[in-house]
Amino acid sequence: MYCSFCRRDHHHVDKLVAGPGVFICDRCVTLADMAMAGRSIPDFPGWASLDDEQLLGSLVAADDGVRRLHDGIGELIHEIRTRGVSWARIGEALGVSRQAAWERFASFG
Repeated sequence: MYCSFCRRDHHHVDKLVAGPGVFICDRCVTLADMAMAGRSIPDFPGWASLDDEQLLGSLVAADDGVRRLHDGIGELIHEIRTRGVSWARIGEALGVSRQAAWERFASFG
């Protein structure tokens, strides 16, 4: 499990809170609290500032995050379709055609 924001794994943070397909660590919650309070937060120094192992760890975390989001969208589409919501309404909600929605999500349910 990895923080969806900083990509630290659960072994490198004190706490990791789960949401629907995402996680946030205690460090990122602190930064979010600072931002919400109007205090400045440090900028991300960029990918070039990380060593090879950190970059590879970020790649693994990002891939895991994409998989979790994919699974979460699948569950959401399945529930929506179980309720009988049409592809036209799904497309309208997404700002795309019925056909585009179906092509993108039909495999989910």
